Amino acid sequence: MKRLILSSLIILTSCSTEKNELPESIDHQKENYNSSSISSNENKNETENLSPLSKSILIIENEATTAQDRQQQIDKISAISNNPDAIFYLAALYEEGVLVPISETKARQLYKQAANMDHSLSRYYYALMLIDGRGGNVNYTDAESHLLVNHSKNHVPSSYSLGYLYFIQKKHDAVIKTLEKDNNQHNEYSSYLLAVSYLELNEKTTTAIDLLQRSAKKGHQYSHLVLGDIYRNGLYQTQVNTQKSFTHLHAAAADNHPKALYDLATLSIEHLELIDNDINIAINQLKTSDKNGYPEASFELAKIYDQGDLITQDYKKAIYWYEKSASHGNNRAMYNLASIYINGDGVESSIEKAKYWLTESAKNGNNRAKSILDKTD
Repeated sequence: MKRLILSSLIILTSCSTEKNELPESIDHQKENYNSSSISSNENKNETENLSPLSKSILIIENEATTAQDRQQQIDKISAISNNPDAIFYLAALYEEGVLVPISETKARQLYKQAANMDHSLSRYYYALMLIDGRGGNVNYTDAESHLLVNHSKNHVPSSYSLGYLYFIQKKHDAVIKTLEKDNNQHNEYSSYLLAVSYLELNEKTTTAIDLLQRSAKKGHQYSHLVLGDIYRNGLYQTQVNTQKSFTHLHAAAADNHPKALYDLATLSIEHLELIDNDINIAINQLKTSDKNGYPEASFELAKIYDQGDLITQDYKKAIYWYEKSASHGNNRAMYNLASIYINGDGVESSIEKAKYWLTESAKNGNNRAKSILDKTD
């Protein structure tokens, strides 16, 4: 939990927050500060040498502390208006909402206050809140300016977040400029951002694929997803490799990522040998994809039941999935519903329903539907 990481960081660095690395083990830090440890002579001596802020934090974090005593220490810290470490700790408390009522608005204000006192970690967390719009409006411009300051100081998390900020704005040149400086420093997240930016600009595609492969080996879901697409379609001068595509998409879908499930299912439908000719595997993947919010999945399911090539034809299920797809604005689903009702496929023929769906399809941009309606007017 971030609260424990932050407080331990302050104690261990004597209120210095300029270090980039956080303690490796939160649990280990908790063990160092539990009541039995503090009661030992050695730890008593260490505690006496701590700053007033660190002493207050120890009391706050101690599970044995009463609510009244904890609040008293929080009030003490709140009274320290000229110490950025104290302001930073309060901001973390309000952001986490474990020991005090959660308030992202207060957290954002406090991070900003400490950031204006040249506190690097506050500057970083304030920028993240600006990017996400937590505690206030989204403000990419201010976030960029704060992250650039930390980036110039080689604060690695800020450099990654700056790259991410450029990435979500599709400023791929800026992503590359920010992140490509030192390939050896890349984690799987920054490698992914850099790789996709290269691919978007069609630059260093071999390097990009290598970065994606390295990230995928570390379990990065989106790197697996992109590689699945590359090997499926033979992009960027790679050879089509259906088995590699399947392997990467299968890894990407491990946590039921909706697009990964959809891509995996549609690839399996094209190559049924990948799933031992068991179409139900693909159907279940599509249903989970739909359940998890991927709108294209419902249309694919509707086609399977409508066409009856891979499974027993079932117009009732086809209509269900077409209507669900239509609810997402899919004009092809609307058009196919019109076709079902005009032909009476598995239902009673209805010109009224057919015209309704044809009109909806045309409204949503289906030129074929528009042309039919124009001829009937």
